[in-house]
Order: sequence, then C-alpha cells, then structure tokens
Amino acid sequence: MSRSLVGCLLLLAIPVLADDDVNALSKEEKDAGFVSMFNGKDFAGWQFDGQESPPKTLPDNWKVEEGLIKLSGGGKPHLGTEKAYGDFEMKFEWRAVKDKYNSGFFIRSGKKVGANQLNLAKGSEGAFIGGKLTGSMPVPKLQKPAGEWNEWHVLVVADKVTFRCNGELAWEGTGLQPKEGHIGLQAEGAALEFRKLRIREVK
Repeated sequence: MSRSLVGCLLLLAIPVLADDDVNALSKEEKDAGFVSMFNGKDFAGWQFDGQESPPKTLPDNWKVEEGLIKLSGGGKPHLGTEKAYGDFEMKFEWRAVKDKYNSGFFIRSGKKVGANQLNLAKGSEGAFIGGKLTGSMPVPKLQKPAGEWNEWHVLVVADKVTFRCNGELAWEGTGLQPKEGHIGLQAEGAALEFRKLRIREVK
C-alpha cells in the first residue's frame, strides 16, 4: 500500500468535529457550575436592542456561522442577554478580524445594553466606560494580535469587578452599579468574532 493511500485513510479515520463543539463546556467548567450562553447554532437566549428573544429576524451585521458569533461591523444594534444577572463569573473568547478594531463588553447594563462597558477598542482594551468603577484601566499589553483568540474572564460580586485577560489579572475595580443588569456585546464599526461564552451565577 502506498504512503499516500495510507495517509488518506488516516485522515478519513479522524472524526470531524461539529462546529458547535468548540463551545462545549469542559468537565471542570461543568463541575464549577458554569453553563453555556451560546449554543453555536443561533441566538437563543439573546436579543437585539431589547426586542424578542430569540430574535425572529437578524440584523445584517450579526450572524452565527461555523460555531461562532460573527459581527461584521456597523454601529448598531448591540447584542444583549435576554436574562438579567446579579453576581456572576463569565468567560468568553474573542478575536479581531483586522488590526484596527472596536467593540465592547457590557456588564449589568440596561436591556438595550449601552452602559457599564469594558472597552474592546484597539489600544484601550479593558478600560471601563459608560459608568463608574474605581481601579479599572486599559490593558492593551495583555491582548493578543488580530487573528488570535483572547480569553476574557470577568467576576462580578456585589460592587466589585475582577478582570483577567488571557490568564493574567488585569485589574480589580469597585463601585459598580446597579446590582443587576444585562450582559452584552457592542457593534462599533469593526469585524470581530466571539465564542465559548459561559457563565456561572454566584449565589
């Protein structure tokens, strides 16, 4: 049997992973109480600008493809959770499609998500805007370049926010208000992709 034929047979023997497998929870995450916020197939559990969930029609700039949430750009609408959260721990991954990027991650915001943003703009990643939080600051040096996946890890308990980027502590801030709100992703004129959104409510 030729080497090329053996190679082809080996490739055929390797199982092809479904697109949404990348969003599956690990055993450690399940044991810790995390649940998935994104099924890799549609926007179940999410809404745009405070409308129905899941959305019956999608805006042109948001789509689910290849197990990813893909944002092509545009200044609106923002994507928000159907549910409001109080104390929680959340992890997700994002990557920029181009070098110049801009977006944001909202915590405890209104249903239309616009306040309490951890900035996701090139050079200002992690800065807290649209609200008051003592101790926050931009941490661009903790981010990976466009095209590579970054993991953000946010713990919100009472008025305290602990923010980690790619496994490193970025900052701890205090003074977050209100006590409950929605989580969201911002459309801000740039193309980004998101995956592995998981959350654990802290009781």
